[in-house]
This record gives sequence, C-alpha cells and structure tokens, in this order.
Amino acid sequence: MSDSRRRAPTRVSPATRRVRIRWAVVAVVLFAAIVGWAVPVAATEKIAGQPSPAEPAPDVFLSGMTTPRDRDEGLWMSWSLVDTARERRVGSANSDTDRTNSESSIKAWIAADYLRVEQAEGRAVTAAERADIAAMVRSSDNAAAQRLYGALGGDAILRHLRSVCGVTVSTATPGYWSLTQITAVDATRIFACVLRTAPAYPGGNDLLTDLRSVDPDDAFGIKAGLPPTETVSLKNGWMPHSSTTGKWNVNCVAAWDDYVLAVLTRYPVDRPLTYGADVCRDVTAAVVERLR
Repeated sequence: MSDSRRRAPTRVSPATRRVRIRWAVVAVVLFAAIVGWAVPVAATEKIAGQPSPAEPAPDVFLSGMTTPRDRDEGLWMSWSLVDTARERRVGSANSDTDRTNSESSIKAWIAADYLRVEQAEGRAVTAAERADIAAMVRSSDNAAAQRLYGALGGDAILRHLRSVCGVTVSTATPGYWSLTQITAVDATRIFACVLRTAPAYPGGNDLLTDLRSVDPDDAFGIKAGLPPTETVSLKNGWMPHSSTTGKWNVNCVAAWDDYVLAVLTRYPVDRPLTYGADVCRDVTAAVVERLR
C-alpha cells in the first residue's frame, strides 16, 4: 500500500554540502588523470623534461642570411650562391658590387677558353698544352697559366668572358690574369659557365676531371664545409700582398649538385692562409644548413 503521506524535506547542513562538493571535484580530477594516462601525447605537444622540436631555419634563397664570420674584425668578405637548376641566387649585400682580385680562381676560365679557341680555330690540343691545363688547375701552377694566357693573347681571354658567359671583367694591371677584378656574383657566373660549356670542347671532360681532382692542399674551404660524400668541383685563388695592401686575398669557388658558391675574402697578411680557408668553410656550412 502506497504511503500517501508527504515526507518533509531532508535538511543538509552547509558543512556537509561543502564536503560533498570537494569529493565531487576530486572524483572529476582523478577520472581526467586516468583517462589522460590512457591517451597518447600528441606529437606536437611538449613532454616534460624534453626540449621542444627546433624550428627549421628558413630557406636561404627566400630569406638570405648572416654568416658566422660577418663580424670578424679586419675581414672583408663577399659571397654568392647560385642554384643552377631552379635559377635562384642569394648572397651578401655586396655580392654584386664589391670587386677583388680573382687570383688563381680565374684559371678555370683560362683552361675552358683555351679549349674553346683551339676548337674554333681547328687545332688539336697538344700533349704539352694538356699537361699545362692539368698543372694549372690541379696544382695551381702559375707558369703553366702564364703560358696558356699568353698563347691566347693575354687579356683577350678576359674579353671572351663577355661574349661566352655574359660576364664583363677587366684586370687592374694589363697582362696580369691574377689581378682580374671580380665580384662574388661574377665568380659564380664564370665557374658555372665553365662547367656548362666545357663538355662541348675536345678535352673538356678532362678539364672537368681536373676541377674535381685539385690537390688536397689547394682544395681548402668550401669542400671542407660540405658532407664528405659530395662530389665537388673547385678552383680557389690566394695570394698575400705584403708589399702593397698588406692583406691576403683568399677566394674559394666551388660547385656541387646544382649549386655554385663563391666566398671572396681580404684580411690582414699577419693572419695565415688557414684563416681564409676557415672563413670559406664556415660560410659554406652555414649556407648548407639552410638549403631547402
């Protein structure tokens, strides 16, 4: 039989109500913790005790970059990087304005132009000429370079750069190929032109082999900043000008994959050649980190 009598409401004291609320909160927290233990942490979430993933450096061709050597006291430097496959270029602010001596880096062009002219005039490269080209490129033999330079009419070989490669340069002193005045952009354009045109000339593939086989003591700089598995073509140039400017000119020019990089430097002559080599290496390493 149902009880039709109305029951009086049960009174709950404020203290009891507070206790119940606290226990409800505790239950909710414990439930959330248990569920959280069962759900994997998202891949992008920072886990306690572990560093957050580093943001990748932006593409050097999109944002440019400063190098680890930009603030070196007494150092003048200019650099240029070209992506020949995608026709992109980036470099220091002075890469297309400030000029310096090419030194022996111009020997790659002397060799390529010699082969070009020999082909155009219907002459075969002799064994002696081939030996001079190899010595000039692989061991930076100055006497061999002077023989080839003179045989082509001296500074005429620089005028050929304009018609063949679209690069306009001149020498500070007529008859001296080492004093050819170049920018970092010029250096990359000249070297890219050598690599592009040489295979069309008799003996051109031998020249490309020479550029990949420079003596280890002369292959400093850019190659040291690249992974050891890279195939690198290069021709550096260096000379201390103690009696005139009191500075070293040390230039590194190299190509790998689809890239051509030039790092040109001047610095006090009381620093060693290895200082310039290290500048080239460090700039290269910084550039490689931002290739995308």
